[in-house]
Amino acid sequence: MEMDDGTYYLKAMNCPHHHTIYNHNKHSYRDLPLRLAEYGECYRNELSGTLAGLLRVRCMAMNDAHIYCRKDQIKVEFKAVMDLMIKYFKIFGLENYWFRLSKWSPTNLDKYINQPENWEYSEGVIREVLQEMEVKFVEADDEAAFYGPKVDVMFKSVIGREETMSTVQLDFAAKQRFKLNYVDETGTENNEVFVIHRAPLSTHERFTAFLIEHFGGKWPVWLSPVQIVLVPVTDVHLEGAKQIEQELFDLGVRVETDSANETLGNRVRKAIGKQVPYIIVVGDKELAGEDWMIRVRGQKDQIKMSKADFVGKIQQEIKERI
Repeated sequence: MEMDDGTYYLKAMNCPHHHTIYNHNKHSYRDLPLRLAEYGECYRNELSGTLAGLLRVRCMAMNDAHIYCRKDQIKVEFKAVMDLMIKYFKIFGLENYWFRLSKWSPTNLDKYINQPENWEYSEGVIREVLQEMEVKFVEADDEAAFYGPKVDVMFKSVIGREETMSTVQLDFAAKQRFKLNYVDETGTENNEVFVIHRAPLSTHERFTAFLIEHFGGKWPVWLSPVQIVLVPVTDVHLEGAKQIEQELFDLGVRVETDSANETLGNRVRKAIGKQVPYIIVVGDKELAGEDWMIRVRGQKDQIKMSKADFVGKIQQEIKERI
């Protein structure tokens, strides 16, 4: 970008920087696979008409990584990335997804690097990975990146829209463009370095947008920004509520006390509207050590539970990501 004081370049991706790091040292075949990961920010000068909330932004953060491997290591490394993604999806409770193997077209060489042997081998290896994992997948011709095949993670959102969540890409063009080499077991310099690009959760902005839609703002307890709201009955109970807040905070619970100058009913309704998982009204009985009456998000009736039992319950829900 031409600016008043010179020319500026947006860092649109991490790939060239990681390739430069790889090339900083000589590598033996024993060093591979070499994995470089970065929680880095990238910038893209998207047109204003294409921007869409958190789904498409100009500044983005990715749990990005590049895996440098030999040809015989592609299958194991690719499967490890797929396992990592599926592990993440299970943690977040995501189920409505499938994979798309995007392949090249030998009749469209203007679009793809002309290495038929690598195309056929790599597509076959990735297909084997998907079949052996017994995951749902489809194949799409003429949809690959110019440098190699890729697997797109496809989701159907809660509103029925199909979205591409993230992509795992195999790259056999970088070895030529960036002169990626290693010394093989014969002592010969070998340039058959294959690169796997992976960001299992897409950009954090896009993944967050997807989760907001998926959960409709009703975050699981372990993900909720505020897990408990304490509502003191009157100002007389505020100090006691603050003490409970500190106790819960020290145990790793995200908790707030609503001390606003409003009626008790208004403060409870406000917490309900924010989809807080647990709301506890703090009055004389609660401060005297009696059982708590707990309002649970989505339940009409409150539950009655001792302080100790409730603390154990929420700690378990957070730890086990229930």
